[in-house]
Amino acid sequence: MIRLGLTSRLSILLVCIGVAASGATGYYSYRANRAMLIQEAEHSLLTSTQFLTQRFTAALGDVAGDVLVLAALPSSVAVARGEETSRAGRARIEQVFLQFMTHHPEYLQIRLVTRSHHGLERIRVERGAQGIVVAGEGEFREKGQFPYVFDTLAAKAGHVYLSPIGLTPQAGANAGGGKPAMTVGAPIVDLDGSKVGVLVIDIDLAQVFQRLGDDLRSGYEIYLANEWGDFLMHPDPNQTFGFERGRRVLMQTSFPATGPLFGGGATNVTFDVAAPAGRVPARAFAFVRSPFGLVDGNRFIVLGLGRSLTTVLASANVLGQQIVRMVLIWSAFAIVLAILFARALARPLRVLAHAATHIFDEAGGEGLPVSRSDEIGVLARCFEGMRFEIRSQMKTLHAKQRELTHLAGHDTLTGLPNRMRFLEQLETAIAQATHTAERLAVIFVDLDGFKQINDRMGHSAGDRTLTIVAQRLRAALPDSCIVARLGGDEFVILVAGVRSPDEIPQAVRCVQTALDEPVTLDAHRVKVGASMGISEFPADGNQAEDLLAKADAAMYGAKMSPHCRYLCYQELTAKKAFAGRSRISKLA
Repeated sequence: MIRLGLTSRLSILLVCIGVAASGATGYYSYRANRAMLIQEAEHSLLTSTQFLTQRFTAALGDVAGDVLVLAALPSSVAVARGEETSRAGRARIEQVFLQFMTHHPEYLQIRLVTRSHHGLERIRVERGAQGIVVAGEGEFREKGQFPYVFDTLAAKAGHVYLSPIGLTPQAGANAGGGKPAMTVGAPIVDLDGSKVGVLVIDIDLAQVFQRLGDDLRSGYEIYLANEWGDFLMHPDPNQTFGFERGRRVLMQTSFPATGPLFGGGATNVTFDVAAPAGRVPARAFAFVRSPFGLVDGNRFIVLGLGRSLTTVLASANVLGQQIVRMVLIWSAFAIVLAILFARALARPLRVLAHAATHIFDEAGGEGLPVSRSDEIGVLARCFEGMRFEIRSQMKTLHAKQRELTHLAGHDTLTGLPNRMRFLEQLETAIAQATHTAERLAVIFVDLDGFKQINDRMGHSAGDRTLTIVAQRLRAALPDSCIVARLGGDEFVILVAGVRSPDEIPQAVRCVQTALDEPVTLDAHRVKVGASMGISEFPADGNQAEDLLAKADAAMYGAKMSPHCRYLCYQELTAKKAFAGRSRISKLA
């Protein structure tokens, strides 16, 4: 494996930095240019969409104006009131309707419906297969049950009603053949303000939609949805008017970004959609929400435009090719500069590197060029100080580790082993005794009257008492015995390597002698007694926790028995005085 030197590594690093910097700059420029073009395309789409929306609402506004004009004609009021019954009078108003139908090829029907007679038609001019036809007397029908009649009658004077956009029936008077259509109505108001009828115009929206598409250049896609999100215009005709065909195709489902438009949280949105094969934006979209011109209520449409970004991003792709060429040229230039600069910079660093690798191999600091006055000398002196500091910290750390190791297994007050350390030593002693077939004993010691010392003289006196007791126990017992403090006023003693029956009683007597001597606390001498319990291995168990628990139980039995200072677990069992009263150690 080839190991690169400092000069080579530094050269590679500088080359990578130079190439990365030039590449990042080029890439940022390319991405910024793309983002700017996409943003501009979205803004242009939004402007075009707003313009088309205005065209659509203006077209509906023109229809609404015609409805209001026709509804306000005195002849219309007279016919609606039933006063104009002569054929000549009716012919005049029919002629007016015919003129409107002639000049507005998108009008499918113009009808005058009276409020009386269950909404009976009085005049109907419609566009059929044979042209514009005026319906005769026998062809009028009652329309009072239709929303465009009773909702229009509920509208205020001077206001219009717009029906939802739908498809005309396949067969009917207007013979629309399933074209998109809507109904616009206005109430006919008498002089006294009463509503006597309605004037209704049915519009063929296919022609309105066609005019919207004619205003666009090629490459644009137009989308239109009603207030519920159903597509009314779509590049795929099968996606439109799904609610009329038994299946709903919603704009907010096809384009989730348009959801806020239908929730009332926004009036326009722009976004781009990535191509299926990658993350590059393929199409840009803009959608605008707009109310129905002069229409009251919450009727609105959402109109949107889509455009492919292929032509929009063509200039960005050309810029990207130029950026790639510039990055390659700059990279070659950066390689030459990096090699020259790395050689000049690495020469003094090699001297320092050699000295630094021998800092800890030599006793003194002569391996470091500490006498130099330049930056290398500063670094050398820093290395020397760092080595001294590290050695000092390591010594302190080792000392702390030894202290923590000792504290983990010893009581902080008395310095005796704690419960965890004692159990480890007891398990080791059990294993050794099992191997050598020797006995061992555990003596559980609980001080008598210790609570009174704490209560009368304070906890500091109690701590001094515990310290004195610990010193006496260690001094009274041989080195082979292990003395530990379990907590509070409880101590435990391990007598290991028992070969003679007298060794255990001898250890007990030593403890009694040590604790019978009064303890001097300032000007007071207090007597500290103890109750002891003894368990033996292997007679009382072969597990450390068992021996400790049974010694604890024996101590408790001794404390409960009058004139008994210690008690063996076997004696406790034989007497059956405290059968079943073995308790869990207070420190468990």
